[in-house]
Amino acid sequence: MRRVDLQPLLDKLAGKLSAWKGKLLDKAGRLTLVNSVLTAVPVHFLTVFPLKKWAIKKIDKIRRSFLWRGAENANGGHCLVNWTKSARPKSLGGLGILDLERFSRALRLRWLWLNWTDSNRPWAGSQIPCDKIDAALFRASTSVTVGNGLKTNFWLDAWLSGKAPIDIAPSLYPLAWRKNRSVAEQLVNLNWTRGLWRMENVQQMAEFIQLWNHIEGVQLNDQEDCIRWIWTENGVYSSKSA
Repeated sequence: MRRVDLQPLLDKLAGKLSAWKGKLLDKAGRLTLVNSVLTAVPVHFLTVFPLKKWAIKKIDKIRRSFLWRGAENANGGHCLVNWTKSARPKSLGGLGILDLERFSRALRLRWLWLNWTDSNRPWAGSQIPCDKIDAALFRASTSVTVGNGLKTNFWLDAWLSGKAPIDIAPSLYPLAWRKNRSVAEQLVNLNWTRGLWRMENVQQMAEFIQLWNHIEGVQLNDQEDCIRWIWTENGVYSSKSA
């Protein structure tokens, strides 16, 4: 992923403070501005680019200082609640301030969701801004029901009782050939086993047997494959539930 200059974003956030009379607001008013403005400004950026640790620290410093002091700088003595606790949901005793690192990851999962559900997007088929951790979180948050097996990625989608083969047999995945093929392609003539003959240890053999037991009863049909987001009642992705 290309490098991005974060300074304009940080300057924009810091510039907001000079126009506000933070010290004239009570803490409830400052909390509202933290959530509605200082947290909202980076959201568009976060849907595409993961923030570096140092950038998150700087943004959190701006948000924390304005919340507790109404100014650009505050020290530990001004902070009435630990920032980690402040970033918890209100239902868990926090102030409902978004954790930017976790929230940005939840936002990026939308790329994976749309890549699955809307193949007509202009960027479909191109590289999307998600890393391996994003992909693992997406698998843990989705369940795929296989119909004809044409859309589901054999190794990377959670289609075996809500689990993906890469998670059932992680030590086999590096041995597999043609990892981006669909379920339909891989089930023909047991194509999914190609490359796995290079197994070298008991762990790999045990995973192979486990994966075989999951797959042997699979029957494809004429229906389209479908995906469900497991954290919402309607099965549709929401960053609030990620």
